[in-house]
Amino acid sequence: MARHLLVALTFLVSGLTPAVAAAQTTTPGDLPVVQRLDLSGALVNTGVSSVLLDADQLPAIQRPAVSMRSSTSKSSSVMMSLYVSTAAMQALDVHSTMSVFKRGGAEKNPLMKGIAGNTGAFIAMKAGLAAGTILATHNMAKRNKVAAVLTAVAINSAYVFVVNHNYKVARGLQ
Repeated sequence: MARHLLVALTFLVSGLTPAVAAAQTTTPGDLPVVQRLDLSGALVNTGVSSVLLDADQLPAIQRPAVSMRSSTSKSSSVMMSLYVSTAAMQALDVHSTMSVFKRGGAEKNPLMKGIAGNTGAFIAMKAGLAAGTILATHNMAKRNKVAAVLTAVAINSAYVFVVNHNYKVARGLQ
């Protein structure tokens, strides 16, 4: 019951995470506001319709501010720590599951029953799951860092409960 509630809560948190619009204005203390110089009035006497201009044809001062690395070192260190904790939680899930198996327990998750018996395949699947989660949150962070952080925290928190449960079961089987 608690596991179902945790999974539902994880989906609820990740689904309700607010998305920040690029043109949204913010108050002091929030994210920095990108200000653009409006040169549309300067094009009146040029003979070129402003409607025909693409973003590539606009003066550099009016192009959208796009940066390959728009994050600060603080936020990227937060994301890096979440990536490391994601990998650690998957490794702990493998260890705790194998501890249950060594003590005679069985996998109760119907989605994992087929693969959990094969240690190599189970480790490979967990490594792929960690890599996929890290890649997904990394790509999400490019658009919305807050959503990426909240999603990674929710996923890692869910795995804290799973790992804790696995170790409790393993201790009970001794």
